[in-house]
Amino acid sequence: MLGLVTGFLAAATVLAGSTAGAALEGRSYDTDLNTYALREEQWPYGPAHTEGRHIVNSRGDKIKWAGINWPMSGETMVPEGLEKRPAGEILDDLGSMGMNFLRMGYSATMVDEVYESDQDDVPLEAAMIKALGYYNGTRVTSDVVKHNPSWNRTTGRFQIWGDIVDMAAERGMFVHPDMHIAKAGWCCGHDDGSAWFGDENFNVKNWTRALSYVADWAKDFPNIVSMALVNELRQPWVDDYPKFGYNWMTLVGNMTLGSDAIHEANPDLLISWSGLQFDEDLSALTSGTNLLTSPCYMCVSVQDSPRRDPVVFNLDDHAWGDKVFYELHLYTMTEDLDIGTCDIIKAQLYRAGFNALGMDRPKDCDLLENHHLGPCREPSHLTPVAMTEFGTAQDETLLNNSYIDCLREFTTENDVSWAMWSVAGSYRVRSGGQNVNDTWGMMNFDWDGFRFEEGVEEIWRPWVQETNVTKKD
Repeated sequence: MLGLVTGFLAAATVLAGSTAGAALEGRSYDTDLNTYALREEQWPYGPAHTEGRHIVNSRGDKIKWAGINWPMSGETMVPEGLEKRPAGEILDDLGSMGMNFLRMGYSATMVDEVYESDQDDVPLEAAMIKALGYYNGTRVTSDVVKHNPSWNRTTGRFQIWGDIVDMAAERGMFVHPDMHIAKAGWCCGHDDGSAWFGDENFNVKNWTRALSYVADWAKDFPNIVSMALVNELRQPWVDDYPKFGYNWMTLVGNMTLGSDAIHEANPDLLISWSGLQFDEDLSALTSGTNLLTSPCYMCVSVQDSPRRDPVVFNLDDHAWGDKVFYELHLYTMTEDLDIGTCDIIKAQLYRAGFNALGMDRPKDCDLLENHHLGPCREPSHLTPVAMTEFGTAQDETLLNNSYIDCLREFTTENDVSWAMWSVAGSYRVRSGGQNVNDTWGMMNFDWDGFRFEEGVEEIWRPWVQETNVTKKD
């Protein structure tokens, strides 16, 4: 059943095995050195896999992450901030906090444009001009090259990304490519056309092609031990949304297609699965309940479910079963969760999917027995779960923020890996504006220092230390 795709997606196919082609020119493996074998003998000792609730490397050591999101899924599809600061200096600032994990969000458009172009990859200046206009595009390109002189106006986007991945490796950082949005732009909304499989801008074949391409490209970078399938799926707000089958069955069918695509292109990679409702809910998967009838926020019901045998997701049914870990998000602006107390937050996180860690059942689970999203349940399969997005303003309110304090307590006491949103103190393009300030960014507007130094010293640096992250040896 796990290969099924409901409704209009039944004909979707996996375009696995595609290669990064000329975009990887100059970065192929030296077969005489047997690079694949050397990976097991050098940091980060790949490939990694899962054992129960843990991610482990080839030596059997547990891998723990604490880090940050570095967006590159906007219209330029180049990591933000490079026109204001050298990439290595940005990484040094993040490393100074002890962070060892970068979740780097790209878009399927980035790969689409490689396939549409006769070039090896889209050049830096062409990408900037297309997104920013000629004047601002050429100006920003000049600033990127000034701060990062190893690149020039014709350097391709994947080359820039790859060079940053290499710099991260030198600093002992893991990089996690995240297919953040189908069509490049600001994420995420119900009406942006990238909300769900088959939405206006979310072509399933292009999505699996992008996953295959990035998985193949990642072979050249040992510190890319994992990549994500898709970010923050959500109900599409279109007139005929029921035809899209926004439910557990469609989720599992398509996530299986995506996992097949990644695994066929690069079987060494871990694969992260995100959930429904902006990645707030994976409960049917982690609890082993019937995919046909399990509740979820805004779901479209499977009308003939009473007449069908139960369908249950089981990781062990797949070749990539020991490669999957789950990721969940939580923000204060969430539509359907109660974040009024820390105890209820912990209970809802458990219910949403952190139960897969085998953690103790939070006491406020008793309050969820009759909840519309279902009660807390025991896990059906111990699986790693990370919190890969959460955030808030980086100002004095951070020091007395009960929500952040609760997440810190939850991740620390349950040994959870995490990544905050985000490093970006400003965006080249965001929701139609250019050079937009972001008060949630770890860096300041000019990217030449932290936005809120006191928060770094009192919150983020100690939190990373408490997480006991895996360090390069």
